[in-house]
Amino acid sequence: MKVFLPVLLAALLGVERAHSLVCFSCVNENSNWYCLKPTVCSDTDNYCVSISASAGVGNVVDLGYTLNKGCSPICPIPSVNLGVAAVSTHCCQSFLCNLSAADGGLRASATVLGLGLLLGLLLALL
Repeated sequence: MKVFLPVLLAALLGVERAHSLVCFSCVNENSNWYCLKPTVCSDTDNYCVSISASAGVGNVVDLGYTLNKGCSPICPIPSVNLGVAAVSTHCCQSFLCNLSAADGGLRASATVLGLGLLLGLLLALL
């Protein structure tokens, strides 16, 4: 009996608890309100990921916004902002950590775009 208890304790401490990551998930939604569905990730997934993409010019032209959330084995490409279009990525590794949208000011201001176009025209004329 004295041997049984230490062996049982060692066996229980040696067993790793199975814990799956839980993330919010959605595909091609236009609002974070539709992205609040919890999903149990597979054992190979290490990250909760939020990816948002948008295009537009300030408040003048809106070319669209889409939001995707879910589980991933890797953290995808970093955020990219091309002025009129952008993709924002957010990765995290804890329970339901991708609650908010990965939105980081994805629209270019009309003033910045206007100045860029004006500078481009001036350079083309010279």
